[in-house]
Amino acid sequence: MQSDSPLNHPVVHFLLCVSYLFVFLATIIGNLLILFVFVSKKKVRSVPNFFLANLTVADLFVGIFCVLQNAVNFVLQGHGRWPFGKALCYSYIYVLHFIPNVSAGILVLVSVERLIAVLRPLRVRRAFNSKVLITSSAIVWITSAVMNTPYIYASQYLEISDGNETYTICTRRHVEIYGFNLLKLVATINFIVWYAVPLVILLCIYATIGLVVSKAASITKQSANKLLPRSSWRSEASTGGVSVEKRRKVCLKVREHMFTVCLLYFTCQETILFSFDFIPDVLNQNSFSVGRLAVGIVVAFAFFSLPRYVYFMWTVWRDPMAPRCLNCLQSVLQPISFLLLFFNAAVDPFLYAFLSTRFRQSIKETFHMGKVRESHVEFSSRIRRKVVNSELETGYS
Repeated sequence: MQSDSPLNHPVVHFLLCVSYLFVFLATIIGNLLILFVFVSKKKVRSVPNFFLANLTVADLFVGIFCVLQNAVNFVLQGHGRWPFGKALCYSYIYVLHFIPNVSAGILVLVSVERLIAVLRPLRVRRAFNSKVLITSSAIVWITSAVMNTPYIYASQYLEISDGNETYTICTRRHVEIYGFNLLKLVATINFIVWYAVPLVILLCIYATIGLVVSKAASITKQSANKLLPRSSWRSEASTGGVSVEKRRKVCLKVREHMFTVCLLYFTCQETILFSFDFIPDVLNQNSFSVGRLAVGIVVAFAFFSLPRYVYFMWTVWRDPMAPRCLNCLQSVLQPISFLLLFFNAAVDPFLYAFLSTRFRQSIKETFHMGKVRESHVEFSSRIRRKVVNSELETGYS
């Protein structure tokens, strides 16, 4: 390796080492934390969180089998040098392609479940029962495992003598099968199946969710006013308040009306029963939450995965006989593209768990003062109900 390579510059070398260490610790600690909460807290074992658990396992595999090995390969031992032997070379290249593809497939399953939950929440449990959850997740894992097996055949472990020094490298080789370049074919198919198509699906699904929630929020209040004018709420409140049963009936009527116009079929939750203005408030909160999570999902997946796909496709389709410049900028771009791909595994716990109110609460209960927190939430809920009921009795709006 040339001594004047950008990777040998002290500042570049230090920044890359720190970045790899940060990504490794964030991936391992963050995903282990999410798995621990998922195992210890029953209330987070929902349908989307089942997929989250699969995603967490995949991200954890990235941290265990890819990050440090990649750091040693490109930064600590010199560009391209591999000190772990032939068996780990083959398994490393395989896992390096296999696991990120699993993450992409799981993201699609999460988005499909969220779309059904928004459009038909009463049917989502039947659509995603235990059998469907296990089967769909298994299909993603098995499909990715099978589609990436050609990388095992295309892996190459070489021993190179450079004067008095002998070192080994772990790389890929171009293999011709029936006139097709195996490496080019597999790389292109994986890019289409595990990046381009999932990205389009994610964009379409979350755009649909955003439109549905926004339209529902804009017309639901008018629908409720047609079914039960606000003046009737005030008049009934002045004569003793609106009964819980009456509010429930109004909620059900609005639900039925919304279903007939094919906008949003939501359930009558407890919070809906306490205020006439429940629908815009709830939908505005959902719109903000869904929008924030959707932006995080699409941006993280697209931004952190794209550089690695672009760089890998370039290396695969370039002339294999052309010399590679280890003293040029591209020697730094390669580990950076890997770092961004690995960082996606580190940021997933924050996107899928810490943006979830239920998961945040479960983490606080697990590691801080769980019972005190639960009692505080229950006490706050009782106080809120008393205040709202008092407002209804006095005709407050």
